[in-house]
Amino acid sequence: MQEIRRGRSQRRKRNMSLYYGTVAFIVLVIFAILSVTVFFKIETVIIKGSSIYSAEEIVSASGIGGGENMIRKNMGKAEENITSELIYIETANISRKLPSSVEIEVTPCTETACLQYDEGWYIISEMGKILRTAESPPEGMAIFYGTDPAEDTHIGGKFASAEENKTDVIYELLKRSLAGGFAGKMTSFDVTSRVNISCMYEDRIDIELGAISDIDYKFRFAEEIILAKLPDNAEGRLRMLDNGAQFLSNADIEQIMEFRRISEETAQDTPSEPFETDDEQSQETTAATKLNFE
Repeated sequence: MQEIRRGRSQRRKRNMSLYYGTVAFIVLVIFAILSVTVFFKIETVIIKGSSIYSAEEIVSASGIGGGENMIRKNMGKAEENITSELIYIETANISRKLPSSVEIEVTPCTETACLQYDEGWYIISEMGKILRTAESPPEGMAIFYGTDPAEDTHIGGKFASAEENKTDVIYELLKRSLAGGFAGKMTSFDVTSRVNISCMYEDRIDIELGAISDIDYKFRFAEEIILAKLPDNAEGRLRMLDNGAQFLSNADIEQIMEFRRISEETAQDTPSEPFETDDEQSQETTAATKLNFE
């Protein structure tokens, strides 16, 4: 008898569980339907962050309209709309504030660097967004030569080089120049050749870095040489080598160039006499005061 009662009790509990589960499922379905049809209508859009654009311009660019359902609205697409249509907005983050508000937080673009192209210069933001073009590089910005822009480069897009690996080099150097310190004193970079990168320190010392590999070490070593081992007003070229570095002053470079000019003229006047490359190198070395560092 007790077993019969126990069996009936267990069946009753299973039936009740099934009943409540079914009711809960129906309630969830109804709520889901209402949430995308009746509930959570957008009534207020809140703008946060600084920008040169008005709140109305930001809301209009987002494509968010009053009365729309915030659950169904594609906020990721709205964020893209803002940054693509409003050039001087770097990022836009949209969050839902239930039951009826949407918050848009924007960060402005800052003109950070100028990149050379055939017809002038691209002015880009810290994240590489192309803000405008210019006929000449503005003052106070890092200058990049030899960037080789991709064919689809356009204002509002992110800068990319036609050489994929060169794009990474540009952004790596840009990041370091923005970090301040020694690298922040570089006034220009030349990335025409990815294996022979150079940069100009305070418009007076041309640093030949070579490839981007070991860039941390190269910058630290160059900083040690320039700040601790060269005169404060030194001008010239610092070449980073595999086993050290070498500095030539501008006067040294001029002497070498003059020697080469004379040698070439002499070779043209006496074509029957072979030109000894080794002798030229030896004389160039004695003509210049090279400073070698290890």
